[in-house]
Amino acid sequence: MRFYHLVLCGILLFSVDNLHAQKSGSGPILEEFGSVFSIPEPDLVLDNKKNHKILFDIYTDQGGEAEINPLLSTVARFLNMHGQTGLSPEQMKVVVIMHGAGAKNALNEKAYQKKFGRSNPNAELLNALERVGVDLFICGQSMYSRGFSPTDLAEPVKLSLSAMTALVHFQEKGYQLINFN
Repeated sequence: MRFYHLVLCGILLFSVDNLHAQKSGSGPILEEFGSVFSIPEPDLVLDNKKNHKILFDIYTDQGGEAEINPLLSTVARFLNMHGQTGLSPEQMKVVVIMHGAGAKNALNEKAYQKKFGRSNPNAELLNALERVGVDLFICGQSMYSRGFSPTDLAEPVKLSLSAMTALVHFQEKGYQLINFN
């Protein structure tokens, strides 16, 4: 009998814990990308009375050719999680520089299809990021070293002389570097 009481207590405890579990959701800035958890009353958030400049350095791609680059998804997650705390897209000036293995994410549909035999899984995300004001750049050195040309780039992507050039340029302008590669 005691054993059954312990099992019942364990089940109840597990059930109560699950009542407090958070579910991930989308938005409020990008509804179709960047699913995030709602964090009730976090102790640390960005100041929603200030503007923030953020520079994402993306030079890897764990998603492969068939999936969205998880690092590009993180840019959408960043926007959504901070949007949940009251920051507007206008308060988050975000720049993405793609280079190295991440350079392929910047390709238009035709070039991606030619190179990988499939549609670019990042195309819709790139367009969505641009729509909310994210500036997207590709490293010119990475682009040419991988056999791509400016005509191969997706519409929202701009060309930088190099990733190093973009990193120096935007950091000199006060952008905070996020490098999670």
